[in-house]
Amino acid sequence: MDNLTHSLTGALAAKALEVTRPNYVEDPRDRRSAFWLLVVSANMPDLDVVLGLVDDPIFAMQHHRGLTHSFLFAPVFALLPASLFYFWKKLKPFKTAWLLALLGTVVHIFFDLITAYGTQIFSPFSQTRHALDWMFIIDPFFTGILVLTLLLAKFWAKPRRKLILGGAALVVFYLGAEMVNHNLAKQRMATALQRQGIAATNISALPQPLNIFRWMGIARTPNGVAQAYFSNLQTDELSVMVYENAEDEFAGRARQTPESRWYLQFARYPWIHTEEREGRNVVEIRDLQFMIDKGITQALGFPERSLPFILRYSFSPNGNPQETEFNNESLPQQSFSK
Repeated sequence: MDNLTHSLTGALAAKALEVTRPNYVEDPRDRRSAFWLLVVSANMPDLDVVLGLVDDPIFAMQHHRGLTHSFLFAPVFALLPASLFYFWKKLKPFKTAWLLALLGTVVHIFFDLITAYGTQIFSPFSQTRHALDWMFIIDPFFTGILVLTLLLAKFWAKPRRKLILGGAALVVFYLGAEMVNHNLAKQRMATALQRQGIAATNISALPQPLNIFRWMGIARTPNGVAQAYFSNLQTDELSVMVYENAEDEFAGRARQTPESRWYLQFARYPWIHTEEREGRNVVEIRDLQFMIDKGITQALGFPERSLPFILRYSFSPNGNPQETEFNNESLPQQSFSK
């Protein structure tokens, strides 16, 4: 989820506390500090973006949404913003500052969990990435609910409590609508695969931008990935496309590198593709969960977006490895078996 929306969720949590538990801080003058502590804490887990400064894009991906996004580590991680506001803003007692920081941290983790990227919520004991797949990573409608609620509560003071609680209820309703739509979409994809005789596992429905009714159904097949775009508002038979993994010599050699072994574990729906480009044999490993419905991007006038997180290997015509790239950044040359 984007950091603007994370900030707004922290702000709404702070305002909800104000109207439901007016004495949640000992000194009413500390409410402003408590508000900003929740806003800051609702962004703190994304401190892991500093990993992007490391000259290794794969290392950054391995650990993004890792320990800082763990429910198990949250009580420890919350000590950082709590200490900051305790010593800087004199927000006391420390227990209150810590509980507010913990709330902001947990809110952040939850709203990342409902997106599709995957979050290591049980790190460091498990590196498995969990995703509820309810919401696209940027949802202007959801963000709009938060903005409208906070603005109305700020400038329309008399029914402030009702506005804050009504906005919070609307947030819950919106999330519930996404959950119901997700479950329906997942079931539709499973039914379509069964009807079309496509053997599949790990069936998911992934949200698409700007429309809670638009989904991408996706599943693993014995040798690839099955995928379909559809709307829950339509009852048409799904058009399922199957992407088969390449199994040639170059794909086999690319699979054996440490980067490929890690990426094939990271990717929820990996697809291995080979082709010739300018006399070179190119192997690309992609995670098809990051595909976006072209119909949506074209309707908005956006250019066609290439998939992110592509691991690419290039071989010369005589079969020698030439270059390894991840996200168009060169990686050190690996040892390939022949």
